[in-house]
Amino acid sequence: MFLQVDKSANDADAMKREQVSKLLRDLAQENHVYALSQIASEAQAGGPFDKVIGMVEGMIDKLMKEAAEESDAKAFCDTEIEKSRAKQKELSSKADMHSVRIEKGAAAKAKLESQIKTLQEEVAAIDSANSEATALRSKENAEYTKASAEYKMSADAVANAIQTLQEYYSQGSFVQLKATAGPEFGGAKSDIGTTIIEMLEVAESDFTRLLAESEAAERTAQTAYDSLSQKDAVAKAAKLAEVKGKQGEVKSLEMNLLNYKEDKESTLKELDAVLTYLDKLKPQCQTKVMSYAERKARRESEIAGLKEALAILSE
Repeated sequence: MFLQVDKSANDADAMKREQVSKLLRDLAQENHVYALSQIASEAQAGGPFDKVIGMVEGMIDKLMKEAAEESDAKAFCDTEIEKSRAKQKELSSKADMHSVRIEKGAAAKAKLESQIKTLQEEVAAIDSANSEATALRSKENAEYTKASAEYKMSADAVANAIQTLQEYYSQGSFVQLKATAGPEFGGAKSDIGTTIIEMLEVAESDFTRLLAESEAAERTAQTAYDSLSQKDAVAKAAKLAEVKGKQGEVKSLEMNLLNYKEDKESTLKELDAVLTYLDKLKPQCQTKVMSYAERKARRESEIAGLKEALAILSE
């Protein structure tokens, strides 16, 4: 009776060993895990159940620990990579924004500098034209001064001559009338004197007219020069004020450009740090042979198989 019970127990144990050994061997072959083959060999070789159960439980604990560690590592990698890539995108966008600002600022500065150069050239042209006008006005005034002096002197000289002749012929006629009885001779002389005086009066009138015309031309020229000078002075002042304003804008742009360049440099340094950190994450976070999902599925399959073997051994 005892022999029969003992034989039945041995047959049941052998069946369990066979089932566990086959289960673990198939699992080891499927997942290429040498430790499972060792447990299968131990079970097949007839080692104590407690030892086999201990090996199975130890393997389960090890796999569970690995699962927890890898899950934590996966969560860490996912979080850090996501954060780093978001930061990379943000910094790249900021760097692009700084580049656009620098480009626009440089273009605005170049445009202002071109406008300043044009204004300065226009101011120089005004100065040059004013210089030429002043030189011409000085020449005209010198000519007027000389000519007017000559006209006045000539007019005065002719007027004096007329006065002298008038006095001369007036006295001469009076004496002639007293000394001679022949009035014809005195009359002829008087006619000649009258003619000469009339000619001199015409000359005086001409000199007086030329003097008046010269003075009128001088006044007109001076008025035109004064008007042009005033107009040029106003235009020059306006252009210089515009130059000053644009130079102020250039200085402001230069300060902004300096800030933009510093901001871009700082952003690029920060971006480099983020990219360096992402590179450092690659060895521990990138899957080279099997993905996390594949490793997880394989591990779960191994744990399920080991639990099934444990259940068989524990019956």
